[in-house]
Amino acid sequence: MNNQPLEIQVSFTCQHCQQKIQVEFGGESLSVVCCEQCEKTFTVMRPAIAEEILIDWENEALFQKIRAEKTQNSNSSLLALIIRVIELLTWRDKGNGQVEAIKEMRSWLIENEGLPPLAELIQLEVNERWHRRDMEK
Repeated sequence: MNNQPLEIQVSFTCQHCQQKIQVEFGGESLSVVCCEQCEKTFTVMRPAIAEEILIDWENEALFQKIRAEKTQNSNSSLLALIIRVIELLTWRDKGNGQVEAIKEMRSWLIENEGLPPLAELIQLEVNERWHRRDMEK
């Protein structure tokens, strides 16, 4: 692809007097023209050409690929969390599997920031508990 702007000619008919108006675009993407017959002013945008559309599609495809990879990584991380929580909930030795499972889930939410408001709420709740415990002493 060359980086030189292509000159594009656009023509249209004035809506008011039916005069043919012609606009020539160089590198600019917007042009203001005045009808010679009725002196109405029009703002005309440069039409997208095939190369510009292709660049947009390539950018969109790249964005979707990155998004899919991020989703795949998040899904793998979430699956690992679920397995870990199940393991913790089935502990029989210490009897604190539920507490450990909750801690594991909280740390995962904070690390992954999948739901920032939820992570902030959990962190706030933990801080409040510590504050209450300190006050009870």
